[in-house]
Amino acid sequence: MKRVILRGLFVVSALSTGMSYAADGTINFTGSILDAACTIDIGSGNTMTVNLGNVAKSAFSAAGAQSSVTKFTIKLKSCPGAVTSAKIKFDGTSDSTNSGLLAIGSGTGNARGVAIRLMTADKNNLPLNELNQYSYTLAENKVNELNFYAAYQATSATVVAGTTNAVSNFTINYN
Repeated sequence: MKRVILRGLFVVSALSTGMSYAADGTINFTGSILDAACTIDIGSGNTMTVNLGNVAKSAFSAAGAQSSVTKFTIKLKSCPGAVTSAKIKFDGTSDSTNSGLLAIGSGTGNARGVAIRLMTADKNNLPLNELNQYSYTLAENKVNELNFYAAYQATSATVVAGTTNAVSNFTINYN
């Protein structure tokens, strides 16, 4: 009987030892929740439509070819004095060929071989699904205009005509 009890204790002890974890480092998470932030002004229901226009498929001579850019603006109003700048993160479905581009909807009647490129105010690439490093300065008691650009970009040598609808959500990170 003593052997059975000792074997049981040995098994429990061995299992307990296997459950301990070694730490190779520590990560501290910091931040804060703001009492008030800026008011977003992009349209009814906080929804904006950016019309990139109708572009002939012949305008895309090769993969990487881009249409003309279309400017769009996110307005931030009534910003508190403690909020002096902001960075924007655009989320959406990444194109399967180029993950930095916003995918066009799939299905019957949709264009293929093309996606949407988002750009910062200085027309540099705006990464999709990650916080943009471009910082917009904000002023208190002023309408702050955060300008962006978008364009179609060919993702293959052959572009198939069709609708080019896509959806992106955005998040504002205040500094």
